[in-house]
Amino acid sequence: MTKNVKSKKFHNSCVVCTCRNVTLGEIVHAIKELGAKDLESIEKLTEAGNSCGSCKSPQHDVGEEKMELYISQILEKFVK
Repeated sequence: MTKNVKSKKFHNSCVVCTCRNVTLGEIVHAIKELGAKDLESIEKLTEAGNSCGSCKSPQHDVGEEKMELYISQILEKFVK
């Protein structure tokens, strides 16, 4: 079951992609300042999601959920 992201605040220093050590702040910067609009552009601009892929979405997080925050959830919040 996906965690409710709205009930928790994350700092920009929160690591979203542990494989590439990409933070929430870097992903938000890619969206707001560099024009990222989807997973593919986030991957190209930040390298987040390019390794194991568990950080992309709950569906990509194989087995028991490990991540607190997923790239897809960040995109939902910032890309309209």
